[in-house]
Amino acid sequence: MNRHVQFAKNLNRFRLVTFDITDTLLRFRKPPGVQYAETAALMGIKNLDPNKLQTLFREEFKSMAKKYPNFGSKSKEITWQDWWILLVSNVFHRVDDQLPQTEIRRISERLFEQYRTNECYVHIDGNLELLKMMRNACKYVGVISNTDPGLERVLLSMDIRHIFDFVCTSYDLGVEKPHCDAFLKPLEKYNVQAHEALHIGNLYDKDYIGARNAGWCSLLITKSVDETQKAKPTHVYTSLKEMHNALETIDIEW
Repeated sequence: MNRHVQFAKNLNRFRLVTFDITDTLLRFRKPPGVQYAETAALMGIKNLDPNKLQTLFREEFKSMAKKYPNFGSKSKEITWQDWWILLVSNVFHRVDDQLPQTEIRRISERLFEQYRTNECYVHIDGNLELLKMMRNACKYVGVISNTDPGLERVLLSMDIRHIFDFVCTSYDLGVEKPHCDAFLKPLEKYNVQAHEALHIGNLYDKDYIGARNAGWCSLLITKSVDETQKAKPTHVYTSLKEMHNALETIDIEW
């Protein structure tokens, strides 16, 4: 069977396809710890340990997510912009408590801006080709991502925002994946039934299972052996390119 015909056959049942973004379509150009150290060095704060910064970033992200869930979406005391500035400030204060607060604030604001541009992201190999095929095969193509409204700027700067009919962030939705409500809004907006929708992401619980619990179909992209073993064989792939090839060459059992 012709590859394009097979692709269309596999996607025929879907009127809506959504994607996660980070580590699905885009990835960080450098680990946050490296980016933080390099940005600080350019602003005069040199010799900070990227590995230490990376560890502190992970710890502070968990702490902030617990104190102000979903980037502060339900908080009356903090905006999503403040959420990130505070997180980064906490990281730098912990890595060197002798750093002046004015310097920490300056670096934090600079990093906040960097992470809203193409300075910190690269395209994952094969994403543009797959998006083009999805765009031709499905009526609606969108984004469902556990992040803040700054994602709009990122997608614009990476020159892919125009591909999507909509971008749903967890902040705007008020819930994070895997909550079923995260998958409801696009269905309601475009009058699509759950069985007519497909979600593609990189996390087993939040993307693959979250979508299925909401009645959707889903595909998983991961290199995790454990997660690969949990998903159905034709639902999980190690890369976008591998998944794209499967969609063009085999029958997917949804």
